[in-house]
Amino acid sequence: MDDELGKYCDDCGESFDNAFEYVDHFLEDDEGFDPAIVLPNGFRLMVGSLLRFLFELADEPDQIRQVTQSTYVTLFAADTEFPGLEEMIEDVVVENEMLKFDDALRHLLEEKGNDDNESRA
Repeated sequence: MDDELGKYCDDCGESFDNAFEYVDHFLEDDEGFDPAIVLPNGFRLMVGSLLRFLFELADEPDQIRQVTQSTYVTLFAADTEFPGLEEMIEDVVVENEMLKFDDALRHLLEEKGNDDNESRA
């Protein structure tokens, strides 16, 4: 790997846009890498997924603020055995999945708009 983390594989010479693609390059198709922190109450914070998600939201600071705050509150609730923790976790998961869905829909509509513009040209 060269000076920039996650950009180049010395073994095969392939270049990557980011560290996540670099790591994925070394995994088998059916493998995944999602390191986790096990909390005292047995819940797991999936750090790998969280970092990938934050990376994908790099251009959306309001969404990053929301995700980091939700994660922080969830960690507090898990650590203090706050009542309603499971519902809180479910809410965070649903909210994050909706953000992914919104992003995918936005990209799909942008691609459709680009295709329409190209067909008019």
